[in-house]
Amino acid sequence: MQRAGARAFEKARHLAADAQHWLIATGAGNNAGDGLVVAKHALSAGFDVTLVALKPYEEFAGDPKQAWQELQAVKPLAHQRFDIVTLDQFLESETRQAEIVVDALLGTGVKGELREEYRQLITALNELQAYRVALDIPTGIVAETGCVAGAGTGTESPAAFRADATISFVALKTGQALNQALEYQGHLILESLGVRAPLSFGQSPQAYYIELSAVKDKLPRRSAAASKFDYGHALIIGGGNNLGGAALLSAKAAIKSGAGMVSCWLEKSNQSAALSQCPEVMWHGLVSSSESPSDVAVLLQAQTERFRTVAIGPGLGRDSFAQQVFEDSIKLLQLTDIPVVLDADALYWLAQNPVTLPQRSIITPHAGEAARLMNAKEEDVLSTGRIEPQLSVDTAFVMQNRVKVAETLAKKYQAVCVLKGAGTVVTDGKQTFVTAGAHAAMATAGLGDVLTGLITSLLAQGAEQLDAALLATNLHFEAAKSAAGERTRGVLASEVIDELNLWVNRISG
Repeated sequence: MQRAGARAFEKARHLAADAQHWLIATGAGNNAGDGLVVAKHALSAGFDVTLVALKPYEEFAGDPKQAWQELQAVKPLAHQRFDIVTLDQFLESETRQAEIVVDALLGTGVKGELREEYRQLITALNELQAYRVALDIPTGIVAETGCVAGAGTGTESPAAFRADATISFVALKTGQALNQALEYQGHLILESLGVRAPLSFGQSPQAYYIELSAVKDKLPRRSAAASKFDYGHALIIGGGNNLGGAALLSAKAAIKSGAGMVSCWLEKSNQSAALSQCPEVMWHGLVSSSESPSDVAVLLQAQTERFRTVAIGPGLGRDSFAQQVFEDSIKLLQLTDIPVVLDADALYWLAQNPVTLPQRSIITPHAGEAARLMNAKEEDVLSTGRIEPQLSVDTAFVMQNRVKVAETLAKKYQAVCVLKGAGTVVTDGKQTFVTAGAHAAMATAGLGDVLTGLITSLLAQGAEQLDAALLATNLHFEAAKSAAGERTRGVLASEVIDELNLWVNRISG
């Protein structure tokens, strides 16, 4: 606690260098003790300090009690202001002044919904025009999930402290890489407090956080003397009636990120438009009729050896023709060792009929698709172990259990699972990683199709499934941020493809 408070004070002092008045909100546990240590250092350094106490300090015990006693021993200078106020006094005050606000309310102690006094105080603190710092994790964010406490449970007013920076201690919490934590925690700083191996306490990591710098070497190398045949032929199957754009985005992302050749099989009515948009891709129009609902089986049987990887699903559709294309493709690819990427409508059909996937598959669901895949037949769920005593899994459940859901899907379908969202979870069922992050501009149509094309391209170039998924999710995130620039809305998926081309070349050296 002494080290945590001291390091937090130094970091916060650097982050808000002009701040003279510190407001520190404390709850009842060790997080409050950390806050009292921060207050001691701030007062000793000559700053004005106001404490908002939800629990009287005289009632503290253990380490927090010692922290309170040490704070009391500090004698403020004549010009210094040192106040301790209750919640009611703070809320009733007409002038709430501070240049820096420190959240030392609950930290990782959030369980279930916040009590009303915490919600009231957090709401008031978030309204202050001050630099906001959270200790360990913003109060209101569940450390295990990254979700706002009470969100999705019918709570009328879930709340969380909105920090400009969060100073976490010893080791990062799983939730700090996922979900709403990425919005509320601001700049995340880890202070190990001199603990060199936090896992030596017997804790096993839930997942590993991995950035682009750690996986950029997984990008297959290229030779100036090579040809297009050396970097793989990727096939995209999708683009049903009136849904050609998704297949176009996937195919274009694949060719612009380095695949040697890209073919795309899509409904015939989309072929001419796609060809005019990207003549570098080989477009083949699939014909549907009552006599021959899908000619994909004939094509795949004749041309399987041409392809190094296949993606199924972008814009495929949910009609009988799309179902036939999905079933024919999977049936034939089961007989090969070709890596297969399943996205979008392919995941819909997989949930309807949970067939055995080809042996080197990657599934790329978002939360809604993951919920659908989890709600498969009872015997399928039981074969890999339930994660809850009921089979009904909704999107909110997925959001609150993203690591476990991803691992369950990977085991169920014997595939690498890329569970998309704010902080993407990538797992093969044995190793689990959290990658990328969150950006407001990424809430736009088509980015999932771009990711599918990128993963498919990396597989075609020779990357292994898990490596391709980790590299692609990070490249995709960095390209999206670059494409967005200062924008938070209106970014097009096609813009991200252009940035992707720059990023994949940038890391190739």
